Amino acid sequence: MKLLVLIDRYKQVTAVANALNMKQPTISFHMKKMETDWGVKLFQAKSGRIFLTNAGKIMLPYASQISALYTEAESKITELRDNERTLLRVGCTDCAMTTIARSNWLTAVRDKANIQVSMQSGDEQSLYQLLNAGMLDLAICGLPPQASYDFHYDKLAASSLKLILPVGHSLTQESELAPHNLFKYAFIDHTETSISELIALWKAHLHWTINTVAKFESVEMIISAVHAQMGVAILPECVLPDPAHRVVALDLPGISSEWNLYASWRSNYWNIPLIKQIVEFDLSRR
Repeated sequence: MKLLVLIDRYKQVTAVANALNMKQPTISFHMKKMETDWGVKLFQAKSGRIFLTNAGKIMLPYASQISALYTEAESKITELRDNERTLLRVGCTDCAMTTIARSNWLTAVRDKANIQVSMQSGDEQSLYQLLNAGMLDLAICGLPPQASYDFHYDKLAASSLKLILPVGHSLTQESELAPHNLFKYAFIDHTETSISELIALWKAHLHWTINTVAKFESVEMIISAVHAQMGVAILPECVLPDPAHRVVALDLPGISSEWNLYASWRSNYWNIPLIKQIVEFDLSRR
């Protein structure tokens, strides 16, 4: 399948042979064998170059996926062989990543000597697509997976929403904060779907429009913007405190729901006991 991908990329047998460190006759042999095995012409020569036929073009996306999965499997086996550790690829949304950074989770990972963790960030939809494609082993975010995915998941934590203000803000002097106290303030929103949906519900209960002046996909950017007095914000308590002590958090007045954090993995993942151990790591704040 990799041969089909490289033919489409280079369109020359010689270039493909060089890329695979093989001889040109060997490449030609495998091209003919592929056509014999599939019972259809996959390649056509034109003006000294090799192109995919319509049948070849139909096969190309599948060949690309198979080639990518093979490369990934090869990489994981190499990591395991060279490091004697299991590579665990974890995808997190920004709020999930920040929650982990504020917790004892990394300490637990450090103490588990037989795994090597690779972490990347993304939005909920992208993480679930990567998980489904086998490019991630674990996805951690604020939305449970859709039923259409063959995933298992656990709820890791639940966190109340907090009102984020600059240190010394006048609202910190209020003995009891009410929703109407916030009407005149501009808000800075997080773009993460699970957060924005909860904030939208909270706003809907107030029956008046709140002025949103900025939207960021980063907790750090939101805290910096609040510190710069661009506005106030709403974030889950688990992404706090701010290590630089630039902001304070108050209970959010009005009716609001908790933000939940979920860990999801494929039901056919090869090492379910490892996933279960990772999911049970402590997410309480340091």
